[in-house]
Amino acid sequence: MTSRHAPPTSPGATRCQDVPVPATSRLSTEQLHGRACVACGEPLPAARVHRGVALVHDGGYALDFDVYSCPPSDGGAA
Repeated sequence: MTSRHAPPTSPGATRCQDVPVPATSRLSTEQLHGRACVACGEPLPAARVHRGVALVHDGGYALDFDVYSCPPSDGGAA
């Protein structure tokens, strides 16, 4: 899997937490369960950035999942 998470040393690099969260239908199970970044799909460390809540309808049930992205690699705050 290729990573879209560019190091901060690249001029104009887009950080994962700056990428818009994709539509819920485009997220993998790993992304919905908070184990993979919603921007690049890479496995997440413990220091992840909360991006919001994804709502999934399963029959008559509404399920919500907290989704996350990679932390800033420059050590700055999210």
